[in-house]
Amino acid sequence: MILNSDTIKLSQQDAYECHYAALWLNEQVNGTPGYTKRYNTNIGWHDYIAEYAETVAAELAVARYFDFDIDLYDSKFKIKADVGENLEIKWTHYSEGNLIVHEYDRDTDIAILVTGRFPYYRIAGWIPVAIAKRDRYRHHSQPNWWIAQHHLMPIDTLIRSNYGADLPRLP
Repeated sequence: MILNSDTIKLSQQDAYECHYAALWLNEQVNGTPGYTKRYNTNIGWHDYIAEYAETVAAELAVARYFDFDIDLYDSKFKIKADVGENLEIKWTHYSEGNLIVHEYDRDTDIAILVTGRFPYYRIAGWIPVAIAKRDRYRHHSQPNWWIAQHHLMPIDTLIRSNYGADLPRLP
């Protein structure tokens, strides 16, 4: 359910599906909290699955926002976009958190930051991955780029931009 221009509320059934998907996806790769592409490696397995479920929920929230179908059990793993053809979803529970782009993120995608925790997710903004990878956003001690929310464009501008040409037009 879209509550306002940037906040989505998911249902309890959505939460179950996100957890089921997180468990299933994790099992497919025999994932652990300490695998090399994660920076938050000091958490236990249950917390890791909860974070994974929140990430899946963020993808679901964006899919709902744009009225896209989504298969939560699809193992995308940087081979294809999280949502639609080119939307890379980044999640943080910090309301003022940064969008973090990694070297392995596809330059042709649009990165979308989602903040919050179940049941409320706020789409904080977007930026093309290629622009996010500019030197000005490079983290000083990690091999990635951190983009503060004030550098992101509001989500409602994406469909009106050249980058949103393939997105459905919302009412």
